[in-house]
Amino acid sequence: MRDLTNLKTFIIDSKDPKEVDDAFSLEFIEGNKKKLWIHISNPCKLFLIDSKIDIDARSKSSSLYLINQYIPMLPAEIIEKANLKQNKISDTISASIIFNDDGSINKYQIVEAKIKPKYQLLYEDAEEIIELEPKEEFEIIEIKNLLLKSINYRKKQGAIIFDTPGYKINIKNGNVEINNIQKCISHLIVSESMILMGYVTSLYLFENNIAAPYRTHKINCDANEILDKYKDSDIKYSILKQYMGKSYITTKANKHESLGLLKYTQCTSPLRRYLDLIVQRQVFNNINNIERLSQNKINELIDITKIKQIENNNIYKNDKLKYLNIFFKNEIKTSHKMIFIKWINNKKSIALVYFPEYSLELLIVLFISVETYTNKIYKVKYNISNNNLLEFIH
Repeated sequence: MRDLTNLKTFIIDSKDPKEVDDAFSLEFIEGNKKKLWIHISNPCKLFLIDSKIDIDARSKSSSLYLINQYIPMLPAEIIEKANLKQNKISDTISASIIFNDDGSINKYQIVEAKIKPKYQLLYEDAEEIIELEPKEEFEIIEIKNLLLKSINYRKKQGAIIFDTPGYKINIKNGNVEINNIQKCISHLIVSESMILMGYVTSLYLFENNIAAPYRTHKINCDANEILDKYKDSDIKYSILKQYMGKSYITTKANKHESLGLLKYTQCTSPLRRYLDLIVQRQVFNNINNIERLSQNKINELIDITKIKQIENNNIYKNDKLKYLNIFFKNEIKTSHKMIFIKWINNKKSIALVYFPEYSLELLIVLFISVETYTNKIYKVKYNISNNNLLEFIH
């Protein structure tokens, strides 16, 4: 157990997060060399595999974040104990990384640790610190520089950085709103540190011959050619996704091409994703010389969670559809700007489209004659119907 409570540790998250499971620190070693620490909450030590808590979590596969409801994967008392929090001493699985000058990894280590976060920042607060660069918070600036180098290195290995805004559906004073989320440097810092944690964890698992669920992705196209062809289009990344293959989970440690990594596993959300919890348990057991789960057991858990995750995704899609119907039905605007991506089922008029005003990519029923893969903006009107999808007309 490493005591890392002396490090200035940062949590960056959204407002009112339900599960806080990641943080990071910077340590200076051997003169001016820098070591990045990434910390992940360690709930697996609070209950055993195949215990009631574990089986219940397995049956859920993940937490469900619906528009107006939160269904946790783990019990409230476990989340309360495991959640990272400002000035709270917490148990973690932590990875230290020393980088080469080009952003590649020179050396890494994974340990069981204790941390005591000093700062718990919102993304916008972290962004302000990054922009102002106050001398007393130089650590977060140094972390940003290290992680931007890491991103550039991954790009050279073929990684695709999906630089697109997101959206969030909120309910405010009884009204449904769609809010744009612009990605900023603080989002990149968090996402890149999580990608790195997944990468070094996959290396650790592979090097120690530990069975685990790896995430693999093969790009079945020339991504640079497509992005260059549609470089001025609002839907260039949407078009690219139509050509790319889908990622999948397997016990074989193959490449994750869209991340530019030789291996990759998801491990940074053990409070809300069951397979992340399993990866963490394998690492924790190995560190503590506890028997690890077999490859057959891991394959069994992958199959169980895959089926349940399909159910969860459908629940989320239906919930989103319900509130989008309410939004468009009550929206004062009589027409909405829309960019057509592709027909999913031409006979049934089912199309994949993008609404630039809301940064919203959506399957809809569409009654209009359109051009494929252009940046042409059409004005469409929401049409109340009994369809399972939203319906729009010219």
